[in-house]
This record gives sequence, structure tokens and C-alpha cells, in this order.
Amino acid sequence: MTQTPHNLDIDIRDDQIWLSIKACFNRKGFAHTVVAFTTSGIVINTLSTFMDHLVQLNGAGREYVGIVGGTFQLLIMIASMLVGSWTDKSRKYFTSILMLLVLGAFALSFCSVQLDQDRGVDLRVALLFVAVVAGPLQPLSTELGVEVVYPLSENTVLVVQQLCSNLLSAAFIPVFKMLRHVATVSKPVGDVEIPEFTLSFYLLVLIHACATIYFASFNGLYLRHEEETRKTRPKESTRGEGGGYYSGKEGSSIRWPNDYAQSFYQPLVPPGRDASENYPFLLPVPYSMGVV
Repeated sequence: MTQTPHNLDIDIRDDQIWLSIKACFNRKGFAHTVVAFTTSGIVINTLSTFMDHLVQLNGAGREYVGIVGGTFQLLIMIASMLVGSWTDKSRKYFTSILMLLVLGAFALSFCSVQLDQDRGVDLRVALLFVAVVAGPLQPLSTELGVEVVYPLSENTVLVVQQLCSNLLSAAFIPVFKMLRHVATVSKPVGDVEIPEFTLSFYLLVLIHACATIYFASFNGLYLRHEEETRKTRPKESTRGEGGGYYSGKEGSSIRWPNDYAQSFYQPLVPPGRDASENYPFLLPVPYSMGVV
């Protein structure tokens, strides 16, 4: 930025976006939030794309596609609002996301065993349950991402997560379709019958399970919450044991014991008062303090 008496020039670097993305990934835990967000996006986008095929597996009419598809999207929004509201109050982002990932893997596994043409109702119910557990993952992952990269831009967090989700979803959907008829048996051979989309769902379950295992290793810090807590905490120092003084900042390891205070600090005495009186006003002198 260049400022003159009558002009202000703001210099924007060509690689500013790349530097912002790099700064986000340098924060511990941000990659975990991207994985959780992307996993949810892959599941929702894939199931939404093939909703008509999945709903009509047992010969149901096209009117069911609109009903189930609309309910699927509605449940995503409702679950996101309810779970998001509770999590914003409790700040249990990691626990909530991990539980949703685990439930999502089980829900997709249940879908894979309901692909039989005789279990169309069970499959539709399973798809709606997937919407309930997969929908809230995206807003929660975004909030957790904002927590770990604070004070970096919230927009950058959302852009990175959306970009990864859309790119990988677009890459996975053709693979899901390609595996639709792989290793399937349309006519039962004895007691063995493998419906279409079976291998596709197995791959989707595998992706979800791997994402769950990776997210379990989350090691980020809630930096935004710590900053909000620090701002609401009283800033004045507190007298500790033995007459020492502690800073008001949470987690501070700096302590001024009584002998340090006597050696390196002098009482600031109001005019006309006796210096022997005990006043809590301390005038700092530039000496190093002890760290315990």
C-alpha cells in the first residue's frame, strides 16, 4: 500500500489467492476439515445425481423420484440447521463431525445391502437417513475450518472447501456410474444375487470410512474461540500465592514472584503519601522476568 497526501494506491499481488490457500493449509487441522467437507459433498452430489435410478430400482414410478429427492434435500437443510445450532452453542465441532462421519458410513453400508429390487422402501428410507447425517457435515466443517485458521478470512475457508468438494465430486460421479454394472448378477445363481450399484456403494463406503479414520487424527486448535474468550476475560492482573502477580491471559506461563516484584518493581506512590504503605500500583523496570 502506497499513501501520498492526495493519493492512496493498494498493491495487490498476483499470487494473493494462492498465498491465502497455502496459509490455510499450513494451519493444523484445516486439511481435516477439507476432507470432512469434501466427503459430504461427494456423497450428496453422487446420490442426488443417481436418485432417479436408485428410487426406481424396485419399479417405482417417476413421481416417487420427486418426492424422495425433494425430501432428501429438505432433510439436509433441516438437519444442518438443527445440528449446526446445537454445535454453535456447545462448540463441540470435532465430536459432532466425527459422530456424523461414523453414522454416515453405517448409513451407506445399509444402503448397499438394500439395493435388492424387493427392498425399494427400505432403500428410500436409508437414503433419507444418509441425508440427515451427511447434510450437517458441510456447515460444521466450515465452522471448524474458520476456528483453526483464525484470523484468516472465512471466505477463503469456504472457497477452498467448496472447490475441493466440487472437483472431487465431478471426478467421482463418472467412476460411480462406471462401476454400476461391475460384478453384478442380474439373475440369481442359486442364492447369490448382486444388484447393480453394489460395487459403487462399496467404494463410497470405503471413501467415507477412510475420511472418518483420517478426521479422527484432528489436531487443530480453536483459535477463534480462544480469542473470544480472551476478550471477555478481565484484563487486570491477579495476585497469586506468596504475593506474586500473574498476567490475566489464559495459559500464560509468566509469573512475577514476590522477590522479583520487590527487586525489579518500585511502588508508584501518590503525592503526599508514605512510601512504606502497601500500594498495588507497580511501575515496571526493564529487567527480565522469571518464567516458571
